[in-house]
This record gives sequence, structure tokens and C-alpha cells, in this order.
Amino acid sequence: MVRESGFKKLSETLVQFKNYSYLCKSKPSPLKCRIWSGEKLQNLFRNLYNSLNGQINAMPVSHNAILRYQALDACFSDFNRYYFIEDLVVAVNRLLKNNGQAAVSKRTVQYDIQKMESNHDWNVLFEEPALKNGRRYYRYQDSSYSIFKRDLSPEQLSELKSTLLLLNQFKGLPQFEKMEALIRDLEKQYDFALPDSLPMIEFDNNEYLEGLKYLVPLLGHIMNHQPLNIKYHPFGREPFIATCHPYFLKQYNKRWFLFALDHKNRYISNYPIDRIEKITKAKQKFIPSEYDFTEYFDDLIGVTKSQLPLEKVILRFAENRLPYVLSKPLHHSQKFYKDSKTVSIKVIVNRELTQLLLSFGADVEVIEPAHLRQDIEKLLTNALGNYHEK
Repeated sequence: MVRESGFKKLSETLVQFKNYSYLCKSKPSPLKCRIWSGEKLQNLFRNLYNSLNGQINAMPVSHNAILRYQALDACFSDFNRYYFIEDLVVAVNRLLKNNGQAAVSKRTVQYDIQKMESNHDWNVLFEEPALKNGRRYYRYQDSSYSIFKRDLSPEQLSELKSTLLLLNQFKGLPQFEKMEALIRDLEKQYDFALPDSLPMIEFDNNEYLEGLKYLVPLLGHIMNHQPLNIKYHPFGREPFIATCHPYFLKQYNKRWFLFALDHKNRYISNYPIDRIEKITKAKQKFIPSEYDFTEYFDDLIGVTKSQLPLEKVILRFAENRLPYVLSKPLHHSQKFYKDSKTVSIKVIVNRELTQLLLSFGADVEVIEPAHLRQDIEKLLTNALGNYHEK
């Protein structure tokens, strides 16, 4: 059975998955929330997969190390021959070579064995005494034992199934491709099949958005600190090449935006990926980010950040709309003033804020600041003109 500490890790991971639907988009709240990228989702799934195989807080995260433990585990379970340390080194390096990994030394293998013996989550017990012609060999006490075998309780299996059903809803997204094989592996390993059913949950994605093919490559370039030459085509203008240092991907209003440092002008630009026509690697040396993008968007709504100061925006909502605004805050700084029935937020006034306010139509009145009130009034007047006879 999974040990208590392992089950706790598994439960925490399952909870994170179940909360993922609320984190797919920036959610205004007193807590600092941000978009979880495809890489974050893959990491969560990897944690789930590893926890089910007894690897949480036990198995090294590098692919090389996991292969080493797989080779050792297979040798220790093989009771048809004796494995001395030299044989183990050969077996480990054979598997590493077959998977395109670098060979390791005898010392590394000895350290791996010591770690297996000392790890409390594995409870590895070797056959003792283990001597053949005066030489030490390595073998589990029980030939059926494996550090990768873990039985799940009915409750854990139920949790696993519900989580995998949730994950199945991500089919079609670029970041889901690598996870689909792991889901099939888990179905086979724990002898159950997910039912073929209609979708039970839907996320607010735009699968027809142009440029989605760049999403995963851009994420890889961010992780690898790779400067880029981007062919960018703004609406109403000629395309141009921008050399930049990619830092962050964010989704807003069903569009994905790349945030990167412009190499020439040294300021942060955002590029909607649906306006990107081509990406190539640049030869410039990567310039690390000076920004913490978990906080970068705290003082605004949307993605457009300027050098303008923070302003207190006071709004009055219609009685029928106010409960919705209170249950789904416009921004984490939102405050409600019961006496005046007004709401305030403290943000940088930008295009996205204006668009958001216009979306409320007649259900909102801008009280302050005066310049924003005037802008909204002008836009509504112009909109009304579209309905007058000409």
C-alpha cells in the first residue's frame, strides 16, 4: 500500500488538479493568482504520475536518475542470476545508452543503492547475507517487490479516476499531447478504463485562435533562455522583425500574449501570439528578466502595462448587477462601500479596463477619476450614434 506520507502528497496533487479549472484564467482575488501554463499542468500531472509510483519525495526528477533506478530495480528483482556491483554498472549504463543518456560511474551506482536502502518511502530490504564466492551480490528479499509497485485503496482509485476524467477534458490542447500517453499507461497499470462519455467540463479556450502552434515552442524557449527573432504583424501595419528575450506567457480574454524584453529598446513588450507569423532563434546573449511576473500584473486589468500611476477608480453598479460584481471581483484591490453602494479598485487605467466597463453597458456609472468618466461617456455617445438614422 502507499505509505501515509505518499498518500498525503497524492491527495495534495489531486486537489491541485481539481482546482485547476479555477486557475486556467487570471482570477481576481485577495490571493495572487496567475495563469498556469501548459508546463505547470504537465508538472502537476508528472507529480501525480510519480506519486502513484511511489516517486514523490523519493525519486530524483532527472530522467537519467529515473532510468538508473529502473535498471537497478529490474536487477534486484531478477532471481535467475547473481548481480555483483560490476554487473549492476553494466546494466545501468546499457539502459542509459539505449535512452540516449550519458554513462555513470561505479561510485554513482553505489550511491544509488545506498539511497534506496535509506529511503523510508521505499522500505527496500536486500537479501542477507548476500555473498557468492566471497563477493557481495544484490537482490531483494522478495522477488515480487519493486519500488515502482504501489497498490491503491478503493478511495485512491476513485480519486484517480475522477482526476483523469478531468484531464481528459484537455484533449486537443497543445500541452496535452505528452500527457495522453501517461493517462493510457495509468489505465493499464491500475486495470481500469475511463468511460467514453460526453465532456463534463469546459474551459474558456479559443481552439481556433491563430498562432496556437507557437504556444508550446515559445514555452520551451522561455525555459531554455533562448532569445528570439519574431516576425510580428500588427493589425493595420506592415509586419516587422523584433529581436526579444522571452519571459512569460499569459492568457487574457481568450488570447495568449508573450511578454518579452525588446533587445533594441530594452523595455517589456507583449506580443499576441495570433499576430506572430514566424519564430527563429536569435544569436544574441540572453538577458535575464528583472521582473517577477507573479506580481507584474497586480496593478492592472488585462495585459497592457504603462508608466501611468495607479488610480482609484470608483464605480456605481445597478442593484441587479452589484451582487455579481461582489461575488466575482473586478480586481484583487476591490472594496465595497455599503453606505454609498459603490465599488472601488486601485489600478492603472488602460484599454482593457475601459473595455471591461463598457461591457457592463447601462449597469455601471464611473464616478472617479474624471478623465475615465469622460472617456466612457464619449465612447457611449459615439456608440449611440450608430443607432441613429443617418
